[in-house]
Amino acid sequence: MKAGGRSGRPAVPIRAACLHRMRGDHALQLLTLAPHVAQAMVLEELLDLSWQARQLSRPDCFEAVYPGSTLPVSVTGAACSLNCAHCGGKYLEHMVSVDVLEEALSEKNPASILLSGGCDPTGRVPLARIIDRVRCKLAHTRRPLKVNVHPGIVNRQEAELIADFATVISFDFIVDDETISEALGTSWTGRDYVDTFRNLGQGKAKVVPHILVGLYRGEIRGEYQAVECLAREGAGQIVFIVFIPTPGTRWEHLAPPQVEDVVRLLAWTRIRLPGAKLTLGCMRPRGKYRRALDLMAVRAGVDAIVLPHPDAVAEVRRRRLTICRKEECCAFD
Repeated sequence: MKAGGRSGRPAVPIRAACLHRMRGDHALQLLTLAPHVAQAMVLEELLDLSWQARQLSRPDCFEAVYPGSTLPVSVTGAACSLNCAHCGGKYLEHMVSVDVLEEALSEKNPASILLSGGCDPTGRVPLARIIDRVRCKLAHTRRPLKVNVHPGIVNRQEAELIADFATVISFDFIVDDETISEALGTSWTGRDYVDTFRNLGQGKAKVVPHILVGLYRGEIRGEYQAVECLAREGAGQIVFIVFIPTPGTRWEHLAPPQVEDVVRLLAWTRIRLPGAKLTLGCMRPRGKYRRALDLMAVRAGVDAIVLPHPDAVAEVRRRRLTICRKEECCAFD
């Protein structure tokens, strides 16, 4: 699945009058807003539209997520054969190895776990073959623990095993073939990701797609197409994360996507999927970048932010939303 790159954006004055309440049932009326139009609009106009979409279609609750009660567990320890350009296995270093899972559960007493890991040489996370072992370890805790499984590409049989075991599935969703090739270095295609998403969705576990904004060298490429695809698939929830130039990776020298570009994507997604739950996830740059992004993400109409900047929380209160605190991974209900 191919996707185009970023282009120049002259200001397009599109008024918020295209979004309004109908008398009687208050149904949402929205003119079709193509991605290139959203990318060219005056930002304030776009944010006005997306905020109206949130007001009309989403509850007044804003989730501030502090996921300390979810224990991140890697089935491969710190090992990954792919050495992806944006990750390089660095994020595995902060996870608990499955080999010491029982000890970690006893020490940390979490309410849930995030089960992930590095890839084998074929580009697959070896989750399916270790599920019975993890299930046995969890059974020894003698208390129910929710499980968020973070798989890569899987076949139908593997998807069935994972969906039967997991409480929820966090699935990285990419449709642009060149992004997959450049960042991951695999031969997977966007079609493989769509097929995996569908296969995982056949089970009992809820599947929450994650879109990594800026995965193509810190640029927007394919993210709008990914949202469009998820809209066609009937997705009711999306988590957005943002590329971080991580020391020790091949792309450490690159810049993250511009905050305004990320915000435009969030705002357009809110308009495109007014009833969906939209979350700004834990992976995103820190410092001034995070402050600016979090604050504008609230204005764009997201439902939740993981570890929100205090200024974003203040903006939530200013907009008179009820703050609901969550202490587990954002993919859980």
